[in-house]
Amino acid sequence: MSASRVRNFSRPVFMLVGMSMLVSISVSCSLFDRRSPTKVQSQATPVLKDVPFDARASKDAPLRKRLMVLPVINLSGPVSERVAASARESFLRQLRRTDDFVVIANSDFPKDINAFIKGDHFDLESMAKVASAMGVSGILETSIVEVKTRQLGDEVGLMRKVRAKMTAKIRMRMVNARNGSVILDETRETEAEESTTRVATRSAQDKSLENDPVLLEATLSRAFSSVIPKIAQSLEKLSWEGRVAMVKGDRVFLNAGRISGLQIGDVLRVSEDGEDVYDPETGAFIGRVPGRLKGTIEIISYFGKDGAVAIVHSGSGFRENDLVELY
Repeated sequence: MSASRVRNFSRPVFMLVGMSMLVSISVSCSLFDRRSPTKVQSQATPVLKDVPFDARASKDAPLRKRLMVLPVINLSGPVSERVAASARESFLRQLRRTDDFVVIANSDFPKDINAFIKGDHFDLESMAKVASAMGVSGILETSIVEVKTRQLGDEVGLMRKVRAKMTAKIRMRMVNARNGSVILDETRETEAEESTTRVATRSAQDKSLENDPVLLEATLSRAFSSVIPKIAQSLEKLSWEGRVAMVKGDRVFLNAGRISGLQIGDVLRVSEDGEDVYDPETGAFIGRVPGRLKGTIEIISYFGKDGAVAIVHSGSGFRENDLVELY
């Protein structure tokens, strides 16, 4: 074969090889991008979450009241502490989705919560004295009173489908943090069903469904969530209030802010803390006598987790722990 024919034959082969290499490089690059998204994102500018200017739906919308949900008191044998805690977390997520409450963390409570346990309950009245200074409106205690499981059906054979119905009885107590009075005491009972397939097992092993964590958590979560409307109704009866956390020059710092629903431009009245009045015959709480009005302040900014900065609008003599309410 002549040299010219060799050159003519090798040229298309070279071009074909070159194109194949380009295609393989392109494919490998695209594969790298798909398989390693974190490397691409890590080099990008951090995404800033947009914060809406409006802290609440409308000017007339109520402010969000702070709710403290205590650890679950477990009085039932079948329920493990892990399942009880998991059901509580599910309950908290449902509370937050309503956007009616500000659920504060128990870790923000300045004292050891366990020190307030008395027998099968928390000493809510004593806790209220501490929580009130934090701007908390209600303290909620949840107890798992009883859990029962009943097997449904009794199939036979190598492969058996086993069904069980679980009944959970819970109790929820909530007090007004301002005075420790009980504003909710509700007992609920709910049911949930679960099924599973057993292969070559004896029916005696079906009792393990009594401790099935999925069924337990589903039953408890359903029971907890059924009381949410009652919680909202009870807190609606309480008027919103905040506290002066610090006064520095012409700036007044409050223990409530955007998350609580305070909007820039809101005007609040500041007064001394009033006194609670009780019925002399029954001892029932009647109401709180308003304290002396000191003046008004206007929200201009926010700080911290849920704090607001205000300037003096009128009046003087503002001090730490003074009561603030919407004007």
